[in-house]
Amino acid sequence: MEAYTAVISLLRTLDQPYISQLFHRHTAETLDSLRVTAEYVQQLLEKTSNEKIKYLEEEIRVVASEAEDVVEMRISKIIKGESWTFGILQHQDMVPVVEKMNTIKEQVMEIVSHDVDQILELFLDWRFFYE
Repeated sequence: MEAYTAVISLLRTLDQPYISQLFHRHTAETLDSLRVTAEYVQQLLEKTSNEKIKYLEEEIRVVASEAEDVVEMRISKIIKGESWTFGILQHQDMVPVVEKMNTIKEQVMEIVSHDVDQILELFLDWRFFYE
């Protein structure tokens, strides 16, 4: 449950209306990638009862919390005027957390790949989510 709460918190931070105004295009794209991955993990946590995924819940919680911390820190520095805003530096400090979230997504996909019914259900949910 803590993993789910951390992912929801990260998504709420990423969905703040001012985010797109604060960040350079490359960083905004990185944040969009992070959002998509977090949404996938959220859907998976809501829909699956696979015990192996429960094994990853602590790692999901830690990575989601770390990602949220990095985004909030960057927002704080931009607002305070302590950050160079031309995107390269903004983008680089977010890359590691995006990579960690992608690794979590890959681990979860590997676990679920053995359950065809779950894959089909998640695919259909995910497809309709973006239509």
